[in-house]
Amino acid sequence: MSPHGPLAGARGRPEDTFERQRPRLLAIAYGMLGSVTQAEGVVRCVRLRWLATDHALAADARVYLTTATTRLSISLAQTVRSRRESYIGPWLPEPLDTGDDAGTGAVHSEPVEFNVLLMLERLALAERAAFVLRDRLASPYPEIAAVLGVDGAHARHLVHSARQHLATDRGADPERREDTAGRPREDDDAEDYEAA
Repeated sequence: MSPHGPLAGARGRPEDTFERQRPRLLAIAYGMLGSVTQAEGVVRCVRLRWLATDHALAADARVYLTTATTRLSISLAQTVRSRRESYIGPWLPEPLDTGDDAGTGAVHSEPVEFNVLLMLERLALAERAAFVLRDRLASPYPEIAAVLGVDGAHARHLVHSARQHLATDRGADPERREDTAGRPREDDDAEDYEAA
């Protein structure tokens, strides 16, 4: 099995296919929205869309579900941001319970830390989505480009830009090159501007 989930075109019941992807989809929505409640709402909507979809047209279930989740999360985040502009007081993300079998942890990644969610809130939504997909879920650049509807070079630019903004927000030296969980990151900035 692929480290990113079921292989493209994996056969099986649509509900089973969705359930295999559900933790990853929740990680995307939570990384984008900073709210468990909103993330679960997005994942429920994506599930309904998936079950109503002609699965013969979805060649790669993981990419289809990732795209639907990311785009719906971006749309909801835009709405939420406009509401927050009139809210008096600080907005704080809703912590994600990753304790014993909380059922919502990120797949193949550390949960997004509270302080990172606060910094992610300052990014443009496309940067945030690209960052969550690449740095939190190790999605390949061609997939990020497909999900966001941009070319490969632009996907790399979005990830690079998000990393720079986060490094600046943390007051960190971008040359220190740690990921958001504080671990040394593989040297993939050199890839950021290569052709997809």
